[in-house]
Amino acid sequence: MTVVAEPLSADRPTRERIVAAALRLFAERGYRGTSVGDIEAAAGLSPRSGALYKHFSSKERVLEAALAERASAVATLDGLLDALPVTDARTELTLAAHLALHELDSERDLIRILMREGENFPALRDDFNERLVRRGARIAEQGLRRACEREGVSGVDVPAVAAVGLSALVGFRLNEILFGEAPSALDEARFVEAWVDGRIAHLHALGLSLSPVPEEAES
Repeated sequence: MTVVAEPLSADRPTRERIVAAALRLFAERGYRGTSVGDIEAAAGLSPRSGALYKHFSSKERVLEAALAERASAVATLDGLLDALPVTDARTELTLAAHLALHELDSERDLIRILMREGENFPALRDDFNERLVRRGARIAEQGLRRACEREGVSGVDVPAVAAVGLSALVGFRLNEILFGEAPSALDEARFVEAWVDGRIAHLHALGLSLSPVPEEAES
């Protein structure tokens, strides 16, 4: 018996509905187990009408478009983090953690697809790694590097320290995606609070006071 996915709201643009429907179906049924007609039906279009091909030349192009959308969102995230006012370390780290977890949640279906069929799409897998995974690592490193420069702290292995913090966030979300619940069934707020405590303690041990930027330095 074929399970029919619930169509997406017709209020969303057609191209956006196709991408969202395809990702959901690929994650649930697999790439080869999902037909173009399935995607059209789930997107609220007439199945097997060729409507998908008005926007994409193939199912694989739909996947590529989804990745491009997420890469654009990560670029926006980079700008949001740069724009965060440096008030106190706890607030700054808490906001950064929630933003990162939100983006990882938005990548949920792509992650599931690549975990399931990454070997069948090596170019897409490598593109995901470069445009999302490595970009996220660079964002984390840039924030830590700025803090070290601001406070005149040297000798910090910035890539390693940034990776420790980022990996904890990624692990939390991946556990939820894979097993349906976070480690120890923690809710996100509790996890973020503990993560922030750990980051502050670690960064203090490295010699960072995490003091706010003086007003005259901001101008």
